[in-house]
Amino acid sequence: MKVTTENLTEALVTLKNKMHDGVVTFTYLKKDGSERTAKGTLNLETMGQDNAPKGTGFETPDYTTRYFDMEKSSWRSFTNVNLVSIDD
Repeated sequence: MKVTTENLTEALVTLKNKMHDGVVTFTYLKKDGSERTAKGTLNLETMGQDNAPKGTGFETPDYTTRYFDMEKSSWRSFTNVNLVSIDD
């Protein structure tokens, strides 16, 4: 799914729903302007209990999306407006 200004909200909902179900490949623009393709999840079974969020410091601003990066084995985030595409 190619993300545009018009479908950004729908794309973010789709991405988060898919990440709750399993691993999703998606692309976003990094702060330096380069593209990053990530494999991310929000599924606790997929990431493993050791990687589950801990404590109360897990809040993120509304303009960002946080995800567990399966390749880096750590939590990452990106600015929502920088989402480029979601692989089907």
